Amino acid sequence: MPAVANIVLNDAQATPVAHTFIPLGPDTEGAWWFEDQSGSTPLGYKRISVKLTRPLPGGAGARSDSSRVNRVKITIHDPVQEALGTSDSGIVPPPTLAYVSRCNIEFVLPERNSLQNRKDLRKYADFLLANAQITALVEDLQNYF
Repeated sequence: MPAVANIVLNDAQATPVAHTFIPLGPDTEGAWWFEDQSGSTPLGYKRISVKLTRPLPGGAGARSDSSRVNRVKITIHDPVQEALGTSDSGIVPPPTLAYVSRCNIEFVLPERNSLQNRKDLRKYADFLLANAQITALVEDLQNYF
């Protein structure tokens, strides 16, 4: 079991900026939360959630070996705040959330798979996200033709 530590990710700016996500701890559902507190207000902090769900011990509640899976769910939350001007009285209004972009990645890992199976799957996901077709889909919203 790894000890919880900061997660550092670079953005896609022309000059990449490293964002440090510090661990906040688990929520009531068991997901660990990490937060990049470099924004101007908590409303705009980028966040990562990570959750591992294991099958019930001893096969309880399972119909077959094929339904006994571990699930790893990782979500990236990238909020964007509204650009606000000043009010008529010259007071800046409170921050407002415009929208939140999200990325959900879920690994479904049967208990029977090997360490090499899990390594391969993670590596495939890594390379898939760097693939030119996937990049065009996500960044440019260009569908297949």
